[in-house]
Amino acid sequence: MSDHNDLVSYELKGPSDSNVVSFPTPEVTTSTPIKEKKKSKELVPTPTYDKISINAKKLDKLSKYPCDFDYTIYKQLEERYAHKNIRGGIVKNNAMKLVNSHSSCQQCFYALEIDTYGRGCSHNCLYCYAKAQLTVYGYWNNPIPVPIDINEIRTMFYTVFETDKKSKWRKLLEQRIPLRVGCMSDSFMWMDHKYKVSQEFLKILNYYDYPYTILTRSDLIARDDYVALLRKDLCSVQFSVASTNDKLNKLIEPGTPSAKRRLKAVGKLAKEGLWTTVRINPIFPIHPDGYFTDPDFKWDGDVPKFNYTTFDMVDEIAATGTPSIITGFGRFSGYALNNIEKATGIDLKPYFDREKVCKSSRDWHFSEKEIRYYYEEFKRRCDKAGVEKTVCYIGNGESQFWDHQDLWSNKKDCCNIKDRVSSFKADTRQVLFEDRLKFASQKCSTPIDVKNLHTPVGEVSESEKFLKSIKRPKSKELDNSTEVYI
Repeated sequence: MSDHNDLVSYELKGPSDSNVVSFPTPEVTTSTPIKEKKKSKELVPTPTYDKISINAKKLDKLSKYPCDFDYTIYKQLEERYAHKNIRGGIVKNNAMKLVNSHSSCQQCFYALEIDTYGRGCSHNCLYCYAKAQLTVYGYWNNPIPVPIDINEIRTMFYTVFETDKKSKWRKLLEQRIPLRVGCMSDSFMWMDHKYKVSQEFLKILNYYDYPYTILTRSDLIARDDYVALLRKDLCSVQFSVASTNDKLNKLIEPGTPSAKRRLKAVGKLAKEGLWTTVRINPIFPIHPDGYFTDPDFKWDGDVPKFNYTTFDMVDEIAATGTPSIITGFGRFSGYALNNIEKATGIDLKPYFDREKVCKSSRDWHFSEKEIRYYYEEFKRRCDKAGVEKTVCYIGNGESQFWDHQDLWSNKKDCCNIKDRVSSFKADTRQVLFEDRLKFASQKCSTPIDVKNLHTPVGEVSESEKFLKSIKRPKSKELDNSTEVYI
């Protein structure tokens, strides 16, 4: 790997750092004198901030939580965008969701999600599903991601843990079901160094002894002031690294810190004794579908190779000292593949065989056998490197949850956190389906598989027995093909 923005330390590098999103400065036109502009700014009404500020003062009197959050960040936002609309407003509401009534994740252990920012993400990954969904409705980064109203979180935790008042979240929170932090947007974008909303959220979780796992593509979480807030008994940190090819990362994940920086960050947290994991997710295809598993695979000319996700990543990750890797094969929308082609000049659609695998008109998937080969090869390399390995099934169908449990190092948890972080006892698989329906906007009226909705994990299924009976395809040499480099 190479990176001209080598991270020497975890201190803020200054406004020239492309990963730091600063507050935009007010526009000053030549037609408006500066003095008049300043005067008009002083008169800008800030109704959203005023309301948030009043509610904060009420909470300060009611709650025992010692809040020292600087609420003026909302005022600054409202003043700066008084004459330039932020679609949806300067704050994101309804930060927390339970999503495992949706057909894609009914077996997910950690489907109690929270985002401290919304309506966009400065990382702007081309394959992001949130980006695809919100762009359609004009909400993605229009013009920036916005913070949540932190009072929503304070009120929620205060109500559940300091009062007997009704709360729709009480049943879930009292069970200490761990939160997954960072879903539709990254909660630790470098802009949080200015806003500090995620920092405040960590303080709230610490005060109420609440467990959580962080999913991030940012190295901000490894700054000393953030590390100081991460409790080993409450926290798991998962870094997403789809590739260590930073030349391509700059095109496909244009707003993220480099993979080199992320691996340094995960190494730092691992040395601090925090339970860390690297998610090779989404896995991108290396060769066209069937290359590794179809004995009748044929290609007209040299077989193309996409040099993005690689099996060699395991050794680079293991060198950081992180103890765990999660792999999850990507399913990609046509929108994402088109954006990747525009950015890189590489068309990935020929890598997929839609005559063989077409689960939906929108998404592009690999065949089950080929995905299994990737997972087994990653597992073999993880075993050799002494790193624990597991598989994330999200987006590829519920059968994969059961079919690949033999590849989990931790049979109790596909995210490999239980028995690693002491406070992780409960999970969202235990939530009854009728309770799940009370929370989510996207939902199925009935479970996909009623019989296995709450079946204990770790037991050998019939599909697992079948897969184990299949002889593993003989590995092909990876260098007998045409490589695509950028």
